Amino acid sequence: MLKAEIPKDRNKLKQQIEALRYQISVDSNEKDKQIHEKALLTLEAAMEGVA
Repeated sequence: MLKAEIPKDRNKLKQQIEALRYQISVDSNEKDKQIHEKALLTLEAAMEGVA
């Protein structure tokens, strides 16, 4: 099981979210895409203060 490392710096968090959104758009491997989507959901939740 993979765990997303959530940065404490809000700007770094935003950068990681944007990077994952881009990566998902270019992923050709379905497994990679699923991993990146899970990480994105985790980081977005952290951004909203849920995680």
